[in-house]
Amino acid sequence: MTRSAPGGKLMPLSMVVFAIGLVALAVIFGMYASGVRDLPLWLNLVGVLLSPIGFAMGMVAVFLQNRSRE
Repeated sequence: MTRSAPGGKLMPLSMVVFAIGLVALAVIFGMYASGVRDLPLWLNLVGVLLSPIGFAMGMVAVFLQNRSRE
């Protein structure tokens, strides 16, 4: 019976969260470049919060995967 690494399921989730944050940031930059100045608060929060959270989750996943190999 094989055991999966502790961070094995966290890595795909972190990639999805980070990608959603990057898409939101791209939408924010696109809207701002097209002249829209009053952006919705939820869009700003998604872009600003999900990207670093996804990155941090990815770092934790890498740490857990490498720690389990030792």
